[in-house]
Amino acid sequence: MVAQLPKYSKDLADFSIEYNPAKAFYIRHRPFILQVSLGEMKLEDAFWVELDPGYLGLQTSEFLDLVFPSNRKQQENIRDLLDVKENPDLPDMYAALLEIFAESRTGKFALQFFANHGPEIRLSDRLNDHLSIIQSPKNRIDETPLVDLVVEQKLDVLDYLANAGYFKNKQTTMEFMQANMLMYFLDKHEYKLPSTPIAETDKNLLPIARKLQSVNLIAPSDLDQTFSISEEGRQAIGKAIAETESYIDQYDVFKDVFFDADSGALEFGTGSGRDLRVQIYEAEDLDPVRVVFLLRLYDSTFDEGLATWRDSIHSEEFFGEVLSPIIDAERVDEEMVELILEAGYSFSEERFEANREMESQEDLLRRIREE
Repeated sequence: MVAQLPKYSKDLADFSIEYNPAKAFYIRHRPFILQVSLGEMKLEDAFWVELDPGYLGLQTSEFLDLVFPSNRKQQENIRDLLDVKENPDLPDMYAALLEIFAESRTGKFALQFFANHGPEIRLSDRLNDHLSIIQSPKNRIDETPLVDLVVEQKLDVLDYLANAGYFKNKQTTMEFMQANMLMYFLDKHEYKLPSTPIAETDKNLLPIARKLQSVNLIAPSDLDQTFSISEEGRQAIGKAIAETESYIDQYDVFKDVFFDADSGALEFGTGSGRDLRVQIYEAEDLDPVRVVFLLRLYDSTFDEGLATWRDSIHSEEFFGEVLSPIIDAERVDEEMVELILEAGYSFSEERFEANREMESQEDLLRRIREE
């Protein structure tokens, strides 16, 4: 069997790092260094702390729960070990890692772990099995055991949204998005999906097409035997467009909300405010998943993947990216929401009246010129 190449091979100036669990086994009784970097982060920016060798016999999951715990008292035990004289930024780096691990426990992120210069580390693996050796004659560091951990954050948006209660059934939500996506490409881009396809990518679209056909939204053409939008399908598209435009008309004012806590000033459309639309959708008892999906369908987001959409339509990761504005949404304190709603609606009404008056004046001037 060919050995798998390490995913990460990072080096550190003035230090030699060797992933060698067998060699490190003989110095496992010494205090060891835990070094943690994120993805492609350089080791110069990595977090590190020297720990007691007693940790090395633990499974990775047990070790991580002890070093990056949710318990504040246990966190302070690790903070006390940080060498702030060597690196004053270590407490802030530790706080950032604590937040990442806390978010992973809520299901927002899935974390993967790799040994730098080594393989992927499973949570059931013991630290002893993934030891490296760090050495630097220049810095007077003799051979020291090292756990050189690289952490990848993998965000499963759909699972997170399901766990957070945005929808009950992920499969039903996927089917809703897939159906609308296929309708979009059949309509806007006039894609010719054969009713008896030969290409594998088209064959994979058939289950979605059959569901649309079963509710009379598409039908195979007698002329060229490809699916096309039916009259009922056109009506459904028209309703979806009208629904989406109503969201834009009513809630776009909340995509730029500026609030000055000191003065209490509340402004809209300044160019420096927060996008609070998702929080407003929730306050108005709308379904953010439906609203955000329809908005992104409407704004041609899907056109960016024109060459690959027949594969993307089956990807949970793709639809997770489509819905990512929900979890990336900015938020304010709940007690502010009602105030922002009232002020936003008032601002929109004033702007509407001003635009209507301007249009009336322009119409009057146009008539005068024509006379």
